[in-house]
Amino acid sequence: MDKRAAVRVPVRVRAQCKAHGLVIDGLVEDVSRSGLFLRATKSVGLGSSAEISIDLPGEATVKLTAEVVRIDDDGMALRFVDGEPGRRPLANFIMKQHATVR
Repeated sequence: MDKRAAVRVPVRVRAQCKAHGLVIDGLVEDVSRSGLFLRATKSVGLGSSAEISIDLPGEATVKLTAEVVRIDDDGMALRFVDGEPGRRPLANFIMKQHATVR
């Protein structure tokens, strides 16, 4: 059973993660209001703070601050930091994607 409070939607959008002077290009596999999974060949350390730039189709690029909460062989899960101004465009994108997935 999935215990997440926010609805996750599958997507395939480009994103860039910046942390500790490292820039990682990847593909967002799923996203919610609270975080995302970034498929990438590299990762930054667990618990690291990172700036995420997400290229939302039909929207401007959204920049958010996030914390790395899980690292897998194929990428990393990030949780967004509360109070970010870019959250509204992201929430609108998620609602549109959720409507088309249903």
